[in-house]
Amino acid sequence: MRRLLLLALPLVAAACQAPPADTTQGAGATAEAAAPHQAVTLTDAQKAGEVTFETVCWSCHGTSGRGDGPAVAAGVVSAPPNFLSEAYANITQATLERRFQASLQGNDPSHPHMQYVASLLKPEKFNQALAFIPVLSWPPEIPGSAVNGQRIFQFRCAACHGATGQANGPAAASLVTMAPANFTTDTLIARKDWQAVYNRIKEGGRSVHGSAMPTWGVILSDNDIWDLVSYLATFQPGLLSKPRWMN
Repeated sequence: MRRLLLLALPLVAAACQAPPADTTQGAGATAEAAAPHQAVTLTDAQKAGEVTFETVCWSCHGTSGRGDGPAVAAGVVSAPPNFLSEAYANITQATLERRFQASLQGNDPSHPHMQYVASLLKPEKFNQALAFIPVLSWPPEIPGSAVNGQRIFQFRCAACHGATGQANGPAAASLVTMAPANFTTDTLIARKDWQAVYNRIKEGGRSVHGSAMPTWGVILSDNDIWDLVSYLATFQPGLLSKPRWMN
């Protein structure tokens, strides 16, 4: 047990910092003055929980909650549960608290480090992080996280497609061939053809004659692309299920 705690110390030190900065954002992050389209509207508790998750929990659970954080990849800890499922998208706060009790009390042999990590947080901050888990898991009908997809979109895609997805990014005017897709009216999204949307992103301009879109499949992981699909689905209201926590 002492060895596990010693191994956890550098992990916790790293966890107290934000995820590594994306040094390849390009112009997308500051592409236009318009406020970015929001995947979901968060409660105050969920906003606070997002901060805790992104500064502490991500190192094991990953930025999208799939349980693939850098500590898992390094073999320091065993993989935690994958939050991207319908079970977590509609889970209640009380059920989440019950599920974490074993870890917090040191009775979970698979994740003994959780007791130590949680001891660094005030109880209310830990509970706020739990409140953010269902947000990460939404929407359950697409194998991605819309919240994480929003981060990727604003870094990678907003320069052409615009922060609000209306094909009005600053780089759009520079294109001499096909204009970027307007996601507020895109027919693939309207038809809920999520696999086709995924393929379009993964293959890039190769699948659309005249399109200048990069082949994102050689840049982004499959999970990142599914996160993007989940976010794009929010540009057209009413297409996705509405979980109990959503206002």
